[in-house]
Amino acid sequence: MKSNLWTAIIAGGQGTRLFPISHEHRPKQFCRLDERNTFIQAVIENFTKVGVKPTHIVVITTNDNQTNLAKQQALPRGVLSQNIVQISPDYGYAGAMVKASEFIVRHDPSAIVINTPSDQYLDANDDFALTIQRAIDAAKQNHAVIVGVKVNDLVTAMGCGHALYEESEDDCFQVTGFVEKPSREKADQIMRQGNSACNTGINVWKASTVIAATEGMSLKGLETDALMRALGDKKIAVGNFEWHDCGTLKSLYEISRKTPNHKNANLGDGEFERNNCRGSLLYASHGTELRVTGARDDAVVFTVIDEKPIIVVAKLAESQRIKDLADDFQRHKAIFSDDFSFGARNNIVLASNVSDDLTVGFVGVTNYAVYVHKHRDGALEAVVSQQLTAQR
Repeated sequence: MKSNLWTAIIAGGQGTRLFPISHEHRPKQFCRLDERNTFIQAVIENFTKVGVKPTHIVVITTNDNQTNLAKQQALPRGVLSQNIVQISPDYGYAGAMVKASEFIVRHDPSAIVINTPSDQYLDANDDFALTIQRAIDAAKQNHAVIVGVKVNDLVTAMGCGHALYEESEDDCFQVTGFVEKPSREKADQIMRQGNSACNTGINVWKASTVIAATEGMSLKGLETDALMRALGDKKIAVGNFEWHDCGTLKSLYEISRKTPNHKNANLGDGEFERNNCRGSLLYASHGTELRVTGARDDAVVFTVIDEKPIIVVAKLAESQRIKDLADDFQRHKAIFSDDFSFGARNNIVLASNVSDDLTVGFVGVTNYAVYVHKHRDGALEAVVSQQLTAQR
């Protein structure tokens, strides 16, 4: 363990990108990633592997619900309750990183801080550990360091920001510019040039360095670009470890364990029954039962929000459009299938004893029928069937 090494986990967010698995009451970082960990627990595990003491991990939240969830999930992993720090959501990601350094420097004036998002997936292998060590070494020399990763998938490259750099014999390269979520043509170009890396959102610096760079600046509403400009010349440590932003249900499917033959991924704590499904993500929350027939490369999510059952059926390839459903749900607390259906057709919701409370959204799918029944014991059962074959 490195005595002056700290990790700041930025755990704000509204939970719109993996809706309805994540939502405003349970943002993505507090959702289950695998059998052992939620997203934030996996982040804690990853950075303890590279030498951070659990007592040197700080979690930044932006509301009471996030704080309570952080305590439930982080304290059992060795994080101190006094290191879960709630700030105003007005600070945003950049301001939150600076506030974390301000908190940490009061306890350790020589602290080196690894700032990380709380909602991504990465493989904390030897290459990741080496990349982080390179970033730490550069931070000791008063550099602000970005941790980047090489990706070989064009779709992934289009969905993330990139740092451009000048290659050199140094362990960390000089950053020359940034490209945010490029077009297909631009992503293809910068990938072929080879002097770029996807920005993981992980940054490493001395706490004192970022505090000095932002002295006199308003941290509320601070944009990441403005923070990076204030930090002056930046370095990037480039790795080749596995990394996923997990910003869509498709990316969640890609990192999930799948059945060997039909490549389905079952998530959640509910009960499942599958019939003739292939390459699909199925999610049922605690206390629900989900029966799915005929799903092909789709996501079927069944959960309960504010005591109301909600189902989203989406084509995995179009799951980035689910954010629109989430935004509407936050505004209206409902999704009306006629109005909140994107690129979908010939889908129906069958009448049941929960029709008044049921919320359903379709994205990019065709010929689905949805039926939900509430049993006398209060248990909820959903039947979601392709080709309009749903039965009670």
